[in-house]
Amino acid sequence: MNIDKKQKDGLDLAFNESTINYVGIESDSVEILLSCISMNADKEFPDDNRLKIVFSDYGRIAISYRKGTWDDENAEIEEIKPDELKSKFDGLILDSMYGWEFINLEEKQFTDWSDKISLDEINNLNWSDMNTIDLFAEQVGKDEITIDIRIWFNDFRVFDFKNTELSKKEFAENAQRGWNQMYETGIETENHKSKKMK
Repeated sequence: MNIDKKQKDGLDLAFNESTINYVGIESDSVEILLSCISMNADKEFPDDNRLKIVFSDYGRIAISYRKGTWDDENAEIEEIKPDELKSKFDGLILDSMYGWEFINLEEKQFTDWSDKISLDEINNLNWSDMNTIDLFAEQVGKDEITIDIRIWFNDFRVFDFKNTELSKKEFAENAQRGWNQMYETGIETENHKSKKMK
């Protein structure tokens, strides 16, 4: 998958201000469940704004899971086994991912936390030639958690709460409509109902 600037801009917008529900490693793929800002072509909000992003035949995934704030150099780094990863998100109340860029960022984005690795899985020896996505999550307050994620990938697919696949173009266009709504009138809490994705 070759990501040009226009596609990168659309995807970056689609990931912006989303919230991670979980990350899981499933055989040769990485799955992420995100709550996203999204409005369909009929200018309606979905009954459930969570989208499943599946990185098939990923190259590598590295995660730093720290018990502390992002700037706490003494925060405990929790080691995670691949089959434990998904459960590490159970019960967390995570903030949304603020920032406008996620796809194919500079190496510094990774090296800033690469000495604090909790999990590092290589699935393809050619991972260094692949696209990357950088995600992060924070739980603030009583039990502070900081999670940084980089995934190296060739391609990914997007599925809605009914497990219907969306094209990347739909993913980006739905996000654009949602953001337009945000700028115009805002988005009320009731616009996004919470139901579990099957």
